[in-house]
Amino acid sequence: MSRQVKPGSKPYRAQLRDRLAALGFPEEAIPARVAENLVVECGIPPRTAWRLASELSLDVAAHHYNAATGDPRAGMRGTRIWEYEQWPERGVRPTVAALRVLAGVYGTNWKSLLGLRDLEQLPAKDLAEYHADAQPAAPLVPAQPVRTAARGETQPDEEIGASALDDAILLTQTNVDDVQLDDLWADLDFLGGAYTRTAPDAILGQLSVIDERTSALLKGRQRPKQTQDLLLVGAKCSAMMAWIAGDLGRYRLSRQLNSAAWLYTQYADDFLARRWVRTSQARVAFWSGNGVESARLAADGLNYHVGGRLTDAPLILAEARGWSSVQAEPQVLDAIARWTTIEDPDLGAGGEDRFFNITKDRRHYMAGTSLLSVGQASAALREFTTAREAYEKLPREHRWEAMDPMIRIDTGRAHLRLGDLDGAAAQVEQVLSADVGKQPDMVHAMLKVLATELNEPRWRAAATARDLAEAVLDAHVSARP
Repeated sequence: MSRQVKPGSKPYRAQLRDRLAALGFPEEAIPARVAENLVVECGIPPRTAWRLASELSLDVAAHHYNAATGDPRAGMRGTRIWEYEQWPERGVRPTVAALRVLAGVYGTNWKSLLGLRDLEQLPAKDLAEYHADAQPAAPLVPAQPVRTAARGETQPDEEIGASALDDAILLTQTNVDDVQLDDLWADLDFLGGAYTRTAPDAILGQLSVIDERTSALLKGRQRPKQTQDLLLVGAKCSAMMAWIAGDLGRYRLSRQLNSAAWLYTQYADDFLARRWVRTSQARVAFWSGNGVESARLAADGLNYHVGGRLTDAPLILAEARGWSSVQAEPQVLDAIARWTTIEDPDLGAGGEDRFFNITKDRRHYMAGTSLLSVGQASAALREFTTAREAYEKLPREHRWEAMDPMIRIDTGRAHLRLGDLDGAAAQVEQVLSADVGKQPDMVHAMLKVLATELNEPRWRAAATARDLAEAVLDAHVSARP
C-alpha cells in the first residue's frame, strides 16, 4: 500500500481496488480479489470479508437480503447478519438457505462464505451439502491476526476511528420498544394486585410467561437503557415468582428464582430492585426454616435507600420475625421498636410496588407473631386484634385470603399462652369450619405449630384441648398433597 492505513478499513479497501484496477483486473472481478485479500492478509472471516468487499453496511446488506427473497418486509436485520458474522466463536450459526441468499447479495457462491473454523462446527447435514455442491469455494485459509500499528507509528486522521461510527450505530439498534416495556410493567402491576384474590399457581403460571418474554428479549440487542429496564422486569418478576412458589411450599424453586432475581439486580445496579429481592429472599428463608438468614437478608435490604417507593416496614418486620425464630428477644424488641416509630396507620399498599408494600393487617400480624415467639403474649394479642380490625376494613379485592386463618390461628396461640383455652378454641374453630385445603403452605405450617402447642403437658388433662388438637391435625394432614 502507498501509505499506512488500518488493514481491512475502508481506505485500505479503496487503495486495494485502485491497485487491482491498475493491474488490469476487470471491475466485476475486483470484489472477489478484495475479499480474498481481506481473508488472507487481514484475517477477516469470510462472511464479513465478502460484505466489506461489496461495500455494504449491515443494514444495507439486510435490505438487499430481504429484497432478494422477494419480500421487502422479511425479517432479516443488520443485527442478525452481524450475529452470523460472529459465528462460530459466538453469535448465531447461519443456515445454508441464509448463506445462499447472502452469497447472491455479495455476488459469490455460498461455499465462499465459510472458512475452516466454520466447517469444523457445521452440522453433518450441512457439511454433506457443502461437499455435494459442485461450485468451487474460496481457499480455506486460517484467519491471521490483524496487524496493528507498532508503537510510534502514526496513522492519518481520516483512518483513525474509521469504523467507530459503524460500531456506535449498533447501539441504536433494538428488538424492543417502549410499548413492549410498558406492557411488561403493566402485566407485573396487574398480577401483583391480583395476587391477593387469585390462586397462587395461576399467578405463578402467568408470571412465568412474562419471565419467558423478558428472557427472549434480553437475548437480542437493545439500547443500554432498555436493557436495564428488561433486567429490572426480570428481577421483579423472578422475586414475585419466588414469593409465590414459597406460598405453594416449593422452597427449592423459590431459592432458585430468588438467586436469578438477585443476579438481575446486580447487572441492573438498582437499589429498589435489590429491596424487592431481599424482601422476597427474607420471606422465603423464614418459611423454609432459616430464620437467622431471613433476619440478615432483611437487614441487608434496609441498606438500599429508595425514598418512599418501598417503605422500611416490611423489611424491619421481616428482620424481627427472623430473629424471633431463635427467641432472640433483644433483637426482636429492637426491630419492633424501630417499626413502631415509622408505622403509618393510614399507609395502604397501593402503587406499583404494592406486592411488596404489605397492608396494615399483615404488618401488625408480623409484629404479633414476632412478639408471641419471644413470650410477649399480651402485646402479641394486641397486634393480632389490630390486624383483625384492619383486615375487616379492607375492600374484599385487597384482602389476602390467607390472612384470615393466619390471624385466627396465632390469636388462638396467644390465648393459649395466656391460659385462655376457651378463647383459643373460639378462634381455631372458625378456621376449621372453613376449607383450608387451598390455603398457602404457611397456613398449614401454623396449624402444625398450633397442634403441637395444644399437646403440651399443661393441656393434656383438658378434653377441649385434646379434641381441638386432633381436629387441627386432621385439617393439616388432609390438606397436604
